Amino acid sequence: MPRIRAFIALPTSSEVKQQIAAIQAKLIETQADVRWEGSEKFHITLKFLGDCEPEVLHSLLSDLQTSLRGTRSFELLYDALGCFPNMTRPRVVWVGAQENPQIATLQRLIEDACGKFGFAREERPFHAHITLGRVKGNRPLDRLTETLKTVTFEPLQARCGEIHLMRSELQPTGSVYSLLNSIPLLP
Repeated sequence: MPRIRAFIALPTSSEVKQQIAAIQAKLIETQADVRWEGSEKFHITLKFLGDCEPEVLHSLLSDLQTSLRGTRSFELLYDALGCFPNMTRPRVVWVGAQENPQIATLQRLIEDACGKFGFAREERPFHAHITLGRVKGNRPLDRLTETLKTVTFEPLQARCGEIHLMRSELQPTGSVYSLLNSIPLLP
């Protein structure tokens, strides 16, 4: 059976996606050489798994359902724009969430569960964010970074009530995501 390229995500509501898309539109106006993500792909990646055997994904899903059984849903506040690795050399443009103990705990539980199945632990500190776009060239990045510094918005509140196991299929036009399974969090 073919391997599945997968990741674990925290979805966000269509209302919040629309609000983030409006913020993204201001960045698109800079005409920087960025491949912008469509709002249907807006999510927080909790763990990128890469290419996986289907049976490993099935076992991991079962383990996650057990590990997350007592995890409660929570509120998250998106309140910042930025880029990785930094404003001097932007590669990924994002909208970020405030630090939140619930999402930090959730991400740690997911890392622990994934470790049992041989997935390498992420070395970088976790930063809850939604990717808005990926920089492809240097044209005109100075306008993009200046706009990132000046765009302001009211914090966006999102209710996080489930975790998604997602498939990512690489296409010539970019990746296409599809839901493999969902794990509800307690109300």
